[in-house]
Amino acid sequence: MNKNLKKFSIPALYTIVCLVGIFIAFYPTILSRFTLMQTDPGDTRLNNYFLEHSFQLLINKDYAGGLWSPAFFYPYKNVLALSDNLFGSAPIYWLFRLFLSADVAFQIWMIAVCILCFASFALLMRRYQVSHLLSALGALLFAFSMPRINQIGHQQLLPQFFTPLAFLVGWEFFLQPTRKKITLFLLLIYLQVLAGIYLGWFLLFSLPIFFAIAYKLAPASVRHNLLSYCRADYKATIAIIVVWAATMFVTLLPYLEAKSALGKRSYSEVDTMLPRISSWFAVAPGSLWAPLLSWVSKSLPMPWPGEHRMFAGIIIFLLIGVSVYTLFKSYNILTVQRALLVKVCFFVFITLFCLSLRLPFGISLWRIIYEVVPGASVIRAITRIWSVAYFYLLVAGILCFDSLLQSTVIIKRRLFKLVIVSIFCLIGISEQLIFNLPNYEKAPLLKETTEISSLMKQGCNVAYLSSNVEKPFYIDQLTAMWAGIEANIPVVNGYSSAPPPNYGDIGQPLSISQVLNWLSFFNKNISGKLCVIFPKSLEQKDSFLATLALQQNTIVSSNFISYRIQLPIEQIFKQEIKVFDYPKIMVINLPKKVPIIVKNTSNFLWSNKGDKPTNLSYKWIGIDSQGKSTNIQGNRTQLPFDVAPGESLAINAVIKPPTTPGKYTLILTMVQETVAWFSDKQSSYPKIDVTVISDS
Repeated sequence: MNKNLKKFSIPALYTIVCLVGIFIAFYPTILSRFTLMQTDPGDTRLNNYFLEHSFQLLINKDYAGGLWSPAFFYPYKNVLALSDNLFGSAPIYWLFRLFLSADVAFQIWMIAVCILCFASFALLMRRYQVSHLLSALGALLFAFSMPRINQIGHQQLLPQFFTPLAFLVGWEFFLQPTRKKITLFLLLIYLQVLAGIYLGWFLLFSLPIFFAIAYKLAPASVRHNLLSYCRADYKATIAIIVVWAATMFVTLLPYLEAKSALGKRSYSEVDTMLPRISSWFAVAPGSLWAPLLSWVSKSLPMPWPGEHRMFAGIIIFLLIGVSVYTLFKSYNILTVQRALLVKVCFFVFITLFCLSLRLPFGISLWRIIYEVVPGASVIRAITRIWSVAYFYLLVAGILCFDSLLQSTVIIKRRLFKLVIVSIFCLIGISEQLIFNLPNYEKAPLLKETTEISSLMKQGCNVAYLSSNVEKPFYIDQLTAMWAGIEANIPVVNGYSSAPPPNYGDIGQPLSISQVLNWLSFFNKNISGKLCVIFPKSLEQKDSFLATLALQQNTIVSSNFISYRIQLPIEQIFKQEIKVFDYPKIMVINLPKKVPIIVKNTSNFLWSNKGDKPTNLSYKWIGIDSQGKSTNIQGNRTQLPFDVAPGESLAINAVIKPPTTPGKYTLILTMVQETVAWFSDKQSSYPKIDVTVISDS
């Protein structure tokens, strides 16, 4: 082939294959000219928000958020640690964001990180002198395979481009260790963790397995070189590892704190996300393989079947077959270096497959991983192990296939080789296509966000959007978050994989009193205007607004009403308590259960949690048989749930009499612990004259 033609055709090959992959994964975006966003207005908008958060930190000195504290779930701190931070790939977004709107910059970011995945894997294959066509195929399968396309809505699983580079440097260090290589290797691992917590954790999890198998299978000369390096340069090596570990610890410290606050995930939750055998054959409805394999998904757990769609096409099984054939039937065609690398990668894939597999009756080796390996107890979607398992398989399979094609013993004719490779590539590429990929129109949500943002800018210091329960809860939560970041106003709304402690159910809108309680729970000194925004389509039934009528300032837009409430609100300790079957005579040491109905007529939420809960209690006031005045505080009866202003609750209070006989007045009252007894703040409370007698 002419050198000039070859110089042009090779880049053209990679460009064409990459463009095909981009179209397969992003055709709804491309064909709609970026008016459609993939995939749904849930995690897609959340990940876009996190990237925009880091951009605002970069360009806006007055930004309301902090590095680990974006201004949602306000005023709770470190909310970013409840999700993936995407710091490692954020600079790519910043570059596009300088010139484009946040939504378009995010769409291009998604495409760009996939291109980088393609490029990094192609570079890895070329480093091992794999043919260009197979390198391009392997890169496409790594960057644009069905499992990754199924997870486009979880964009934190897209930026995996540091993994092939870390693998490349790590393997070179293993063969010929140097200080420079181990430093670069650890840096690339760190960057992959920054780019995606799941991707980074699975890479870290696989590396000890990789190096253990490599050390076991390596020839004596390789082991000797590695041990010699460790002995000769152990001080510098330990120092490099310590610095890396300290940097990793500082980076992940907010996640450790979040785990401490939220606790680890239960194994029963993790169990639903362990891969089954059928998970490796589960496909999306629009796949070319769906007519044959759609039945597989019906037996899989979880309300998100996409998590179990791990099938990457028949090409994967062909690569497994090629690897097995080469390793056990044609091992001699592999070069010495390739032979070791293929064996290690293939056995790592098998090990990851076995460790993560969930057999019938709940049997899985992952239970040991869950209990022993750091971070495993908060990793929920174990099915995402495909992201690293397929990587090792692709390395092994592509190297084996390339070696078979290069072997004149197996395949002699060049034209025949080309035909085989072409068929192989066509199969691998075409079966990644999924029709009817999920998407949504950006314009309506962008318009709604702008309208809410304009309301927030009108004198609000903090805001809350009451969601429409007829829509999926995350839509309004994320709309509020985006309106807040546009207006640079913190919002009480929020969305993450797990809400902060004491926040409540993010799937249900908070009442105004719950919003106020949440704000005061963390910061009693919050002042300014709280804007509570309601869609006009919702009939307003929050009776608490009437309580705040004198402080209320209303602003109306086309579709929303904003109620501006001055903070802080002085608490009014009011109650209504009705007693049934109250006692007239009680015996000491003999408690009595009394049915009571309490109604919250105050202006704040009676919360049953936190360090200042509101409980039902009582006091004994009177003169005992010895003539001494008494004022005895009684036991607390905890409320079974939060009681908002205007709400009532029936409860059985256990009344314990004084230990000394006498005539007393029983006062029933609510008490907010460490704050106030309601009976001390108002004159309206039940007073019951009770005679306490001895038990003799």
